[in-house]
Amino acid sequence: MGDRGWGAVLRLADFRLLWMGSTLSALGSQLTALALPLFVLQQTGSPAAAGLVATARMLVSYAVQLPGGVMADRLDRRSILLAADIGRAAALAGVGVVALARPDGTVWLIVALMSLEGMLTTVANLAATAAVPHLVPERQRPAALALGHAQHNAVLLVGPLAGAVLYQLHPAVPFVLDAVSYVLALGLLLLVRAPLGGGRRTASSVRGDIAVGLRFVVRSRYLLLMIGWSALMNFATAGVGFVLVLAVGSRNGGLSLGVSLTVMAAAGLAGAVLAPRFRDTDEDRLIRTATALIVALGVVGALSPDPVALTVCTAGIAFLSPVIVVPKNARVYALVPDELMGRVQSSLFLIGGSLYPFATFVTGRLVETGSARTAMWVHVGVLALVLVISAVPQFSRSAALTAGAERR
Repeated sequence: MGDRGWGAVLRLADFRLLWMGSTLSALGSQLTALALPLFVLQQTGSPAAAGLVATARMLVSYAVQLPGGVMADRLDRRSILLAADIGRAAALAGVGVVALARPDGTVWLIVALMSLEGMLTTVANLAATAAVPHLVPERQRPAALALGHAQHNAVLLVGPLAGAVLYQLHPAVPFVLDAVSYVLALGLLLLVRAPLGGGRRTASSVRGDIAVGLRFVVRSRYLLLMIGWSALMNFATAGVGFVLVLAVGSRNGGLSLGVSLTVMAAAGLAGAVLAPRFRDTDEDRLIRTATALIVALGVVGALSPDPVALTVCTAGIAFLSPVIVVPKNARVYALVPDELMGRVQSSLFLIGGSLYPFATFVTGRLVETGSARTAMWVHVGVLALVLVISAVPQFSRSAALTAGAERR
């Protein structure tokens, strides 16, 4: 891989500092992933209340996507990240205090604090994503993106379990450590010397700036196809994962489900490790081949939706996903100018993820009214559409890079 592997990217001091801070904060968030609903459930005895916190946080995150993209372009991105770390540390410290004091009105206070954390996380993620071209040369960006996938799967492997253990020590411990993770990320960010971009305004209002970003997306055939591709891929893969949860959890209990989810996270980590190694291959052929293999894995799960087959299916999809997603996202950096990066990325995140929240509900209904096999065949059909989009000429690497060159 030469200068395009993980080692070379991590030798970029400023990127390394930003990535380490992001890893710490992601690990902190996973520590509270199980602790938060457990604490709310323990306090209220209401599963609905436990779900309310996560739902409110998700809705707030979706609501601020487009304005957050404007902020990532209008404001200095370093300042956004610093303010977000301070705010998130304060919000999680507040939840820790609630876990210690347990005052009346706990649920609504936690909803407010976690909604604030979700809003700041959304804006921070957009700023960090838009800043990558300032820290990583173009030829090394696929490895940087693969590191992001590795980070996600690595914290999934250790975070929730560690959070559950810490929760047993005291309910406040995971939240306090999450707050500390943001403080440490803040310290690392202060050491970053390179400019991170931002600070440009192209319209007189936030609405006008949002419109500028959306017009850029609409005028790009590649980005329009990317949005549709992402929406369908996210929906289908989330749906397949939920079939696994329902099938394994209902038959074999929590321990077996934990093993299956661990296998899936480990496979995703392995895929992220290997993704940069395909940098010199025919990217379009690789994407089509990997997508076809994902469809085949879905067929295996549909033909035999037992726990073992579904675990193999979801693990295979998790392994192949970085191989597909990394080059696609790298092309976005080549296509979009820096002054629009935040707004375009926010559009991709919002619209490309628009079907994701419905995946579990639709899958649950399909399993309830039909069977796990029925749900799997529906998701196989959606993945087949993803494969069709992958073969469209306007969705090729050459089309994206040509469009990027023309816009410059």
